[in-house]
Parts: sequence; C-alpha cells; structure tokens
Amino acid sequence: MGNILEHEYTTYPRRFDRYKWHKPIAVGALFVIFVAIMNMIVISLITKALFGTVDGSTGYDNMDFYTAAGAFYNAAQAASVVPCLILAALIVRDRPVSSYFSSMGGWRWKVFLKTFAAAFIIAGIPTIVAFALKGKSGDIRFTVGGFIIMALLIPFQGIGEELVYRSYIMQTVSSWFKIPLLGLIVQTVLFALVHPYNVIGRIEIIVSAVIYALLCIVVKGIEAASALHIVNNMTEIFMAGFAFGSITAEQTVPDVVRNLFFKIVFAAFIIFAEKKLHWFDDVKYDDVAAFNAKYK
Repeated sequence: MGNILEHEYTTYPRRFDRYKWHKPIAVGALFVIFVAIMNMIVISLITKALFGTVDGSTGYDNMDFYTAAGAFYNAAQAASVVPCLILAALIVRDRPVSSYFSSMGGWRWKVFLKTFAAAFIIAGIPTIVAFALKGKSGDIRFTVGGFIIMALLIPFQGIGEELVYRSYIMQTVSSWFKIPLLGLIVQTVLFALVHPYNVIGRIEIIVSAVIYALLCIVVKGIEAASALHIVNNMTEIFMAGFAFGSITAEQTVPDVVRNLFFKIVFAAFIIFAEKKLHWFDDVKYDDVAAFNAKYK
C-alpha cells in the first residue's frame, strides 16, 4: 500500500486490504441511489402522510425551516445522507464504516463533546450575540413542532455533510492519487457548487470547506468539523427562526467576515488542543487489524 502514516486521515482507506480504487465508485453509486429514493419517495411520502403537505420551494430564501412540515421535509433530506452512506459502505465492504468517521477507530464521543463545547463558546455564543444586537426582523417564524424537529435533525445534517465531503470525497480522491491536497481541493470545489449563495457567500463556503478539511486532518476524524458545522447551522437557523436575521443566499461582507473569523479562531484552538492538550491522541479501536483479519 505504500508509505502511509498509520493514522493519517485522508489516505487511511488504503490501509485496508480489501480497498481497491473502483470500490469507492460502487459506494458512491449506491449512495446516490439511496439518497434519491429517500428524498424523492420516502421522505416526501412521510411528510405528506404526517403533515398533509410537502415544501416544494427551492433556494434558501424561500425554504421553510420553521413549520413542522417544512422543518421535517428539508432537514430530513439533509440528514438522510448519514444512513444512506453507511448502508452503501456496509454493502460494498471495502473498508469498515468506522474509517469514515476517523482513522482512530471510529466516532469518538469524547472528542465530539469537547470540540462541540469549544465551538459553541468560540463561535456559537458570539454569533448569537451578534444577531441579538441587530434586533428582531419580524415575527417569530418557528412553530413548536418546527423547533423540536430542527433541534433533533440539525446535528445529523452537519455530520452528514462532513461524511460526504470531508470523509467520502476527500478520502477517496486522496487515496486514489496519494495526494491529500488534491482531495482537499476536490471536496472544496464540490462543497461550494452545491451551496447556492451569492459571490461573497461562495467565498465563505470555499474557506469554510478548507477549514473543515483541515480540522479533519488535524483531529484525524470528522468530530471537530462536525461540531463546528452543527454549531454554525444551529445558530443561523435558530436565530432566524426566532426572527433575528434570516436564512438567505444573499450574504453580506460583514456577516461573512464575522463567521469566518470565529471559524478560524476555533481552528486555531483545535491546533492548540492537538499540540498542547493532546485531545486527539488516543486510538479508540484498531479497526485495520480487525477488518483485515476478518476478510483476509
């Protein structure tokens, strides 16, 4: 498999004996099929059955995140990528599902909870204060059902995007060419393409994608990037739901600068936590030895 650092995250899939260049393509194909079935059939039918209506709006400016029907339909679509990718990985079995979450033996709850607390303090609270200082922009948009559903599904939305872009895409491209930088670039471009913002908003998405990727590399897993992503989405959507600001594709320079500043500060703290506090040193489980022994 070549010279690969034992727990280097981006090329970690190459440590598994069953991994072959074409197998991630099979994972991706199954993933796309499962997402299409979930989004176009299953979630639509469930939403119609539960709430009697389906939100057909497109674009952030018109999307309903606040009523129970809108929150379920839109958030469930984003959250569905988690089970869809896991199912695709389980079917192809070129590597364990744990390797998508980290190169340290799977999802680490202690890492996630510590980095989530740090993200909320560094980025979440200042963002809430910034929105509050601007004052309300109208009436409260949330219904009780919408608030509860968003609170339950937003974490899966953030984790799902990290699994797809920083895990599946970045790890796949990096492993194909043995060039982590190439994997970082490809996931950044694709992440920017799927977010329909204006020009300054696209710049924010590009920088954010790089920050999320670097967090995964430093932490050797998606936990810290997921924590920051969840805090970012929660503060933006919740504050908009309570009429402090709005979710819009037309981003402004001050908001983008503020958002990126907090993300950069968080990334700096994570580097400090890795170098000085050794938050991310412990290997949870040797999934390489176990997986290779099972399928040798």
